[in-house]
Amino acid sequence: MPRLTGIHDPLFASAFREGEEQAFDCLFREYFTPLTWFANSIVHDEEAARDIVQDAFVILWQRRKRHGHVTAIAAYLYRMVRNHSLKYRKRQGREAMKEFGPVTEATIEDAMIAAETARELYQVVNSLSPALQKVVKLFYLEGLSNAEIAGQLHIQADTVTRQRLRALLALRKTKISL
Repeated sequence: MPRLTGIHDPLFASAFREGEEQAFDCLFREYFTPLTWFANSIVHDEEAARDIVQDAFVILWQRRKRHGHVTAIAAYLYRMVRNHSLKYRKRQGREAMKEFGPVTEATIEDAMIAAETARELYQVVNSLSPALQKVVKLFYLEGLSNAEIAGQLHIQADTVTRQRLRALLALRKTKISL
C-alpha cells in the first residue's frame, strides 16, 4: 500500500476499512487531542478523558468495516466520546454536578465546536516552518512574552515579532486568526 498523506487522502477510507495500521495512525494523530479536549470539557478529568478517547478508538477499530468516509468516522468518534463522557459524568454523581455545573446539549455542542476549531488550528500551525511553530506555540499556548521567547530561542525580540507576524499572515489566509 502506498504511504497515506493523511485522513483526506483518497485511499484513506478503504485503507482504514481494510485494517491498515497507517490509516489508523493518521486518524489517531488527527483526532486524539481534540477528542480528549472535548471529553475533558465534559468530565473535567484529563486522565479519564484520555481513557474515554482511547476506548473510543479501540471500539472504532473493531467496527472499522462499517465506516466508509472520514466525515462519518469523525462524527462517530465524537458521538461515542460524548456518550461515554456523559456516562462517566453520571457515575461521578451529584458532587460533579455541584462542582462543574450541569452538562447541556448547548455546552456539549460548544465544546465540540471548540475542539474542531482547535484541530483545524493545529493543522495550520503544524504546516508552518518549525521556527514559526515554536514562536506561535510559545506565545499563544504558553503565554510567553516576546522577550522570554527571544531568550529561550536565542534570537532577537524583533525576530520574534516578525515571526509572529508571518505566522498570523499565514493563519489569516486560512480564515483562522488568533
